[in-house]
Amino acid sequence: MSKNPLQSVELANNQLSLTFDSVTVTDPVEVNPETIVLRTSNNRTMLIREPLKLLASTTEFSFFERRLYWLVLREIRNIQATDKLKIKPYQELKFRFHYTDVIKGHANSSIKKLVSLIQQRTINWEDENGTGNSVTVFPMAKYWSKKGVIELTMYHAVIPVFLYLGSGYAQYGYEEALQLSSEYAQLLFTSLARFRNTGIWRIGLNDLRKLIGAQEKSYASYSAFRTRVIDLSLKQINEYTNLNVTYEPVMQGRAVVGIEFHIQSKTPLHEQEKAVQKAEIMQQLDDLLQQDITEVLPRASEILRLYYPSFTAQQKKEILTRPDYLKAFIKADLYVQAGYADKDPQAYVAQSVFDYKKKSSAVESGPL
Repeated sequence: MSKNPLQSVELANNQLSLTFDSVTVTDPVEVNPETIVLRTSNNRTMLIREPLKLLASTTEFSFFERRLYWLVLREIRNIQATDKLKIKPYQELKFRFHYTDVIKGHANSSIKKLVSLIQQRTINWEDENGTGNSVTVFPMAKYWSKKGVIELTMYHAVIPVFLYLGSGYAQYGYEEALQLSSEYAQLLFTSLARFRNTGIWRIGLNDLRKLIGAQEKSYASYSAFRTRVIDLSLKQINEYTNLNVTYEPVMQGRAVVGIEFHIQSKTPLHEQEKAVQKAEIMQQLDDLLQQDITEVLPRASEILRLYYPSFTAQQKKEILTRPDYLKAFIKADLYVQAGYADKDPQAYVAQSVFDYKKKSSAVESGPL
C-alpha cells in the first residue's frame, strides 16, 4: 500500500493538534510535525451537523463568514465520524482552505477582510452548571495570498462545543447550503433543517426577524417582510436544498404575530443519511488502505485490543497478518463506528471477517 502524503499521526506530551487540509489546498503550507492531517472527502453529499448551541451563537456571521464556518463544520465531521480511539485532549484544531472554497474569482481584498472579521467573532453558551461562557473561536487567522490559503486556528476551550451533539443539532447538506445566495436564506435554512423530523416549526414574528437579522425599517410591515425576506429565502431553499417548505401566518385578531412553517424532505432523511454514510465509509476505507502498512497495523491492533476483547489470540493474529482479513476487519469496524450492529458488534465483525469470502457476508453488502 502506498503512503498518503497528506496523512500522518504524531503525538507529543499527550497533547494532540489536528490540522485539516481541504483538497483544494494542493500546495499546503509547511505542517508542524506534531499534527494529524486529515484529507477532506470529495463526497459532494456530505451532511454537516451544527450543534444547537452554535446555531444560536452565529447569527451575526456575515454571508462569507458563514460559508467559512460551514467548511469548519464539514471538517469537524471527520472527528465525529472517524476518531475511533478518541485521543484527547485536543490542544487545538487548525483548518486550511483555499479561498476558492469560499469566494469564486480573484478576491484577495475580500478574503483579507473576511479573515480579519472572523478572527474577532465570539460565541456564547451556558455549560451544564449554568455558567455563561464567551470565547473567541478563532484567535488566530491567517491568509497566504500567494498560495491562496486561509488558515484558522480554533481555541481549545471551544472545541467541545463544536463536537458535542448531545443537546441536539441541525443536520443539512453542505453542498445544499452553499447554493444559497443570501444571509436570510442561509439562516432560515439551518433553522428549518433543525425541525425537518417534526415537520413543523412555529416561531414568533419578532423572534424570526431577530433570528435571521431582518430588523431593518424597510421590513417593518409584515407584507414587506413576507415578500422580500421569507418568500425570497424559501424560493432558494425549495429550489436548491432537500427541503420543501410552505408556511402560514399565526394570527392574533387581525395582526400577524408568528409564522408556522411546514417542512418536508424531498428525499427521506434516513435514506439520505444512509447514502452519505455509505459514501463516507467507503472514503474512509480507501483513505486507510492508502496508508503505509506500518501505520495501519498498529491502529488495527489497538482497536482489536480495546474493542474486540472476545477475539482469540489466533483470530487477532490472522487479522493482522492476512491482507484480506485486515481489509474486512477495517471495513466492518467502520460500519460499527457508524452505529450499526449495536446489539453485538463483536459478533458482527467476526462474521464479516472470518466469512469474508462468502458473497452474502455482511461486510460485502454492508448494512446500508
